[in-house]
Amino acid sequence: MQYPLICLHIPKTAGTSFRVSAEQYFGESNVLLDYGADTENTSADIIESYYEREDLTGLREHGLKKKLLCGHFTLSRYREVFPDSPVVTFFRDPVKRVVSEFVHFTNHYNYKGTFEQFYKNPNFQNRQHHTLAGAKPADLDFFGLTEHYGQSLEMFNKRYNTNLVASSLNKGQYGPDSIVKPTGQQIEEIAWLNQADMKLYSTAVKLFSVQSEETKVAGNMATRYSGNFGGVRDNKLHGWVRDSQSDTPASLHIAVNGVQQMVITADLPRPDITGNDVNSDDRCGFMVHLADLGTVNQLDSISIATEDGLFELPNSPLVFAA
Repeated sequence: MQYPLICLHIPKTAGTSFRVSAEQYFGESNVLLDYGADTENTSADIIESYYEREDLTGLREHGLKKKLLCGHFTLSRYREVFPDSPVVTFFRDPVKRVVSEFVHFTNHYNYKGTFEQFYKNPNFQNRQHHTLAGAKPADLDFFGLTEHYGQSLEMFNKRYNTNLVASSLNKGQYGPDSIVKPTGQQIEEIAWLNQADMKLYSTAVKLFSVQSEETKVAGNMATRYSGNFGGVRDNKLHGWVRDSQSDTPASLHIAVNGVQQMVITADLPRPDITGNDVNSDDRCGFMVHLADLGTVNQLDSISIATEDGLFELPNSPLVFAA
């Protein structure tokens, strides 16, 4: 098996419990974490190579020595860096996942909106579908179910000849004031707003116990466009995108909370990307000052997509952490 094994940590699907068990088994020095540029959980190698220097070649050299790469990112982010790495994740009932994430945001991010405002926000809809970036459960090397976490971990250990010990962390034991019991109408609304996740989860449940043990490498499903929204650093948005069907730089729409703010062209030099056979002339990058988008507040959503609407960059929409 090609290391590092990539674990897509979909929020509120037992990913924290899995990550901690993996760190205990493999050793923290053998695990890379990416939970964003501004979080203490993100590994120093990721901060330096990916967020600060955007050195994908250097990151690959560091990463190939590790056993696991885990974090809140989409499949597309590291597909070019570790093209041969198997991918694993955990899925959860979409309604329960949304409820759990709302409680998490109110207790950890000081979210002040109502439950309905939360689940009607596109940023928190179909999170499992968006994380897979077009892949399906059957494309992954392994997937577990949060509702059957113990069994999932046993299957993982058998699949990879490991001995991860189950733990139960970050479950949101916040007290009675944080308990949310959605009404029947709210459950129906959440299910309707998360139709892609509902379909994905239904497929995962059917395939869970009969997964193939043949090694698979889930690829980036995008065929025309490739790229990445690298996030916000030094009050600037940065990233890259290229159009395989055109010799001219791609045009991008940038929106805040779904409202378009500006159109830009991804034509800045990105020599670090060229080594990965992305663009022959380097000019596929973009950089935008956050102030140019107007006032962006904590928990606002920043999204970037090609002008034709055919490709939304991996990691978009990004929930801004002020």
